[in-house]
Amino acid sequence: MRTITKILLTFFVLRFTLSFITWHPDINNHVDWGIRFFEYWPEKFYRANVWSFTWPNQPPGTIYMFAGIRKLFEWVFSFFWSINISVPAFPSNIMLFFEKTLYQSLLKLPSILADLGIAYLIYKLLQEKKKKIAILGATIFLANPVVWYNSTIWGQTDSVISFFALLSVFFLLQKKIFWALLFIALSLYIKISLIIFVPILILFALKQKYSISGWIVGLVGIAAIFIIPSLPFVPQGKSPFVWIFEIYKDKVLTQQLHVITANAFNLWAAIAGIHERPDTTLLGPFPYRTWGNMLFGLSYLPALFLVFKKQTLNSIVWALGLVSFSSFMLATNMHERYIYPLFPYLTILVAQNSILLPIYIIVSTISLLGMYNFWWFPRIEPIVKIMSMGDRILPRILGLINFFSFILFYKRFLAVLKK
Repeated sequence: MRTITKILLTFFVLRFTLSFITWHPDINNHVDWGIRFFEYWPEKFYRANVWSFTWPNQPPGTIYMFAGIRKLFEWVFSFFWSINISVPAFPSNIMLFFEKTLYQSLLKLPSILADLGIAYLIYKLLQEKKKKIAILGATIFLANPVVWYNSTIWGQTDSVISFFALLSVFFLLQKKIFWALLFIALSLYIKISLIIFVPILILFALKQKYSISGWIVGLVGIAAIFIIPSLPFVPQGKSPFVWIFEIYKDKVLTQQLHVITANAFNLWAAIAGIHERPDTTLLGPFPYRTWGNMLFGLSYLPALFLVFKKQTLNSIVWALGLVSFSSFMLATNMHERYIYPLFPYLTILVAQNSILLPIYIIVSTISLLGMYNFWWFPRIEPIVKIMSMGDRILPRILGLINFFSFILFYKRFLAVLKK
């Protein structure tokens, strides 16, 4: 058995085992959406007005994923139930355990598999450099406690969209425009967060000078990803294009917190603290949101320039790493887990250049504390007290340290840009 296969299997067993120990309250939304998909069916799903927790504020791709997990749970539970009633020696306590925890654990399965998929893509991308470096990169990523906590303990879907985005990068480097466009579209169809990658990917593709027919086929693929799966949701007589536009405009982009920082330890946490305040609050002449947009926009330009200048693995990894990091540090309304898309790209860079390892460790540690903050699982009382003392002064300090780490990363990026 190959080394990479052993690594992936080992981490899968460990992750899936740990997925049973708890779940974040956010998982309750996923449970609810999966169940109600089959109660209302697609056409009435987004129009239904009775939700046990939060209304569905994600695109249809997310809903399909959770509906599929619901069916998987029913099949697995029914299988073991049939064994339970037909085999007297089968321990019935297992059924009670499955009834309480299996559904929530299966809801984490796409995220766990996406972690493994990202690790394998890191391995494939680095394999041309050196096999030892490729193994090192995959292992660093899978061992990162932030990645574990996000997917295995919390059960969030950031890894799923990050996997499809990295797969898009992989196919871009393979000069396969159709698959590259298809997989970034799939990422956006599940969740729109990584739309920040699109200008980088499009510029990279344009510089590779694909044929017009290649672009046409790719754009048809994008349309198919968004339109065909959405048709069952579209009310009769309504254009699917209009419906998709309205879902993103009215549900996905509008029904969000829109705060200065949603527990993200970034520049704004250092300045304003982590108490929920609207990002329309003024900071000098402009609202926080405007400052965030301007700073993020300025930080984005060098990433575009690097990709315009060079179309290599290193150039696109540095560019997407910078965009991920700067969006988390500089944009408002960031949640603590939105740092996840940085780690696939930062891991690739660290595997090739150990000088970035201190930044990797600092950012990972602070990000883990950010996800731990407020949920407190597992509850370690001394850490809870330290994180909560003095009107939560420590998150401000950690936000400032994180920002300095970002500045160091940015300086490294600029050095790469000058080469």
